[in-house]
Order: sequence, then structure tokens, then C-alpha cells
Amino acid sequence: MSKRTRLAVIGAGLSGLTVARALSDIADVTVLEKSRGVGGRMSTRRAEAHRFDHGAQYFTAHGADFQNFLAPMIADGSVREWTPRLVTLGGEGKPVGSAQRYVATPAMNNLCKAMSAGLSVTTSAEVAALQRGQGDWTVLGKSGDALGDFDWVVSSAPSVQTARFMPAAFLGHDALSRARMQGCYSLMIGGSDQMKPDWDAARVANSPLVWIACNSSKPGRETPVDFICQTSNDWAEANLERDQDAVRSDLVAAFVSATGIDVAQADYIALHRWRFASVSEPAGAPYLLDAGNGLAACGDWCGTARVEAAYDSGLALARALREQLV
Repeated sequence: MSKRTRLAVIGAGLSGLTVARALSDIADVTVLEKSRGVGGRMSTRRAEAHRFDHGAQYFTAHGADFQNFLAPMIADGSVREWTPRLVTLGGEGKPVGSAQRYVATPAMNNLCKAMSAGLSVTTSAEVAALQRGQGDWTVLGKSGDALGDFDWVVSSAPSVQTARFMPAAFLGHDALSRARMQGCYSLMIGGSDQMKPDWDAARVANSPLVWIACNSSKPGRETPVDFICQTSNDWAEANLERDQDAVRSDLVAAFVSATGIDVAQADYIALHRWRFASVSEPAGAPYLLDAGNGLAACGDWCGTARVEAAYDSGLALARALREQLV
């Protein structure tokens, strides 16, 4: 019997988990995730009774592959349609699109949790470098410790992070250098029923904030009134290195100005800085594959920052890798 391929997938977001699940029948797959849990930018923050989908707010499904992937989860209720009462605050907003919006329940990261079931996932494992061994790759952690030896390594981390640890021999570096990603801030405010607005989500004009959602309005969220507020990418890029307490104060003031809601009754306020939240320029390929070196990469940065783009990139890479491995 031939030896099964040892495959490392770096990143437990949607694209990485798509690769891992699609190839787990023909390879020994290990997923390495730097955070404490799975989900990537489909993460959920928990703070006592409060829950915040502080990354992706919802997702759409335009293509047949993603629609087929979601169909059984829509059928069992673990993915549900969200039809928010959507308003514009602070000026005239963009036209409201007609695409169906979906969320995972009871929290956005439950989709990735379900996908990771049965997989070998190592969390709190930040990859720093890949070292060539005797026909394989040793994945090295941030402290220099070996995280394992593998025949193939796939990165689904953001393009900038992938470029940092991929060896110089990787043939995808030119494409990685073309990809451009931008940051975003997420402000989380947990409050009481007295803070509940007469809308579920809002586009915001003339403000550092561009989006505010009453997270507790989403299906399956049995929580107090929780708000997630997100900035424009341009504002985030200009303020990424500022003192984070000052950034938080500015964004709380922007929330009050836009909504008129008094935050004095809030019992939780926190800020999350996403350095790589949106794709301003894609890599120009659906995935990157260097078969000669046993290296590959995928992610939403290959196309757009949409959730569906992450899935499509992971699926396309998995299909190409299957041809290499069988």
C-alpha cells in the first residue's frame, strides 16, 4: 500500500477548511491555526451574555458550487437567511442590493466549526517559516519549534502573511506581491434592551464607520442588544498604528453621532483590528500551485473579499491538488 500524503493546511478559515475537508479522504491532513479557534474572518467574539460576529457580517451565494455547499445547512437550519431592516444613517446611502443574505447560526463561526469536525486541527500554532528537509517540509512555529513534517504545504493565510513564510523557491511569490489587502476596525458594543434601535442594520455616511449591525437581530441569536460597527478600509489604513484606546474612543463617538444611542448603558465595549480584511487588488489567479515544490496557496485574496470567494478558491485548489495526489 502506498504511503498517504502528509498535507499541512495553514489557516482554519473557510478556504483552508474547504481544502482540508475535500482532501481528507486521500491525504493525512493537519490544519494549523494561529488563533485559539477556527473561523478566520468568520469569527465570533463571546463576552459573557454577548455575541458579536465581528468579522464577516453575512454572506451571499451566487455560484452553483457554493449554493450546493450551503444547501444541506440551509435545510437543517444551521445556515439561515437574514433579511434585516436596512437603513442609511448620516446621509444618502448606496442602493440596497437584492441578493439574499445568509448567516450561520447561532454564530457566524459555527459554519467553520462544523467544517472542522473530524479534522486534525491544531490551534495557537502560528507558522513562521518552512524548512526543506529530506524530500519534505518542516513547518516551524513562531518560537522556532517544529509543528510537523509534511509532503505538501497549503497556505490559506492572508497574502502578506503567506509571502512572509513561504520559501523563496515558491513560484507564487509574484502573484502574492500583486495582491493588496486593506484593514478594518470592528467596534463591539454590548448593551441592554433600552438601546434597541428600530432598524437591524445601517449603512453609515460621512463617518469613519460604514456599517452598523444589531447583531442580536440575526437569526438564532438569543442575546442582549449587541452592536457590531465596522469602519471603512481607508479610515482603518490611516489609523492602523494609532493608539488603540484613542481609536476606540473615536469610533464610540462616531457610533453615538450616527445613531443617537447613549452608550452609558453598555456593559461591554471592545475593539478588534483586522489588518487584512478586504481585497483591494486580487492576485489574479484562483489559487497558486507549485507542484514541483509541493507548495500551494489559496484565499479570498485570489479574487474578492467575499466569503464565497474564499470557498471558491479553496475548492478550486482542492480539485487541482487531487489530480496531483491520486
